[in-house]
Amino acid sequence: MGRCQSVSSRKIFRRPGARVLPVVAALLAGCASARLARAEILYNPQGWKFPNIITAAKEAIHVSDRTSEIPGKETLNKGYRRTNGTRVMTYEIEGKIFGVDIDEDGKPPFEYGIMDADGDGKFETKIVYAKGNRDHFYVPAWVVDHYFKMHPEVQRGPAGNPAMPNLNAGAIPPPATPAPGKKAAAPAPSPKKKAAPASSRSELANP
Repeated sequence: MGRCQSVSSRKIFRRPGARVLPVVAALLAGCASARLARAEILYNPQGWKFPNIITAAKEAIHVSDRTSEIPGKETLNKGYRRTNGTRVMTYEIEGKIFGVDIDEDGKPPFEYGIMDADGDGKFETKIVYAKGNRDHFYVPAWVVDHYFKMHPEVQRGPAGNPAMPNLNAGAIPPPATPAPGKKAAAPAPSPKKKAAPASSRSELANP
């Protein structure tokens, strides 16, 4: 039997096949306010069961921004409703599903989520949401690395800020359009160059 730690109470209790993932627990514990309810982080090296979405009805699909390392809205969210009434939301980037939210009673909000933190195909991290908490799984490093292998032309945002590409970089700015009813100012005449003095015959003969 493994050990499991509750992030909210810090009390240790036992649950078969599960233990706390220290890195994830520390990350979530350090980022959220102490006044907020904390999610319970569980770790199962064998992986938590991934819900069967093959026969589920797809209800929603949209994109979201879940990491500052990738510019723009990089995560594809897909919502499903299974035949037993439960709701599932998957999160993927470039075809790699890294997290799943699960709602067992068929009504919002989601009760828990599972995440593949290391890219081995096992969703070993489970986050049990508490009422009012803001804890959620993050985009793992292996997913971010996969994205930049697929898109080597994209640069990571410096210091966590997305670097959005500038499509007008190097372009000549268009001329200013005059306001309605006003004539455009005539360009200033270019200064006339003074004619160079004629060279004497002695200068031409002795350069």
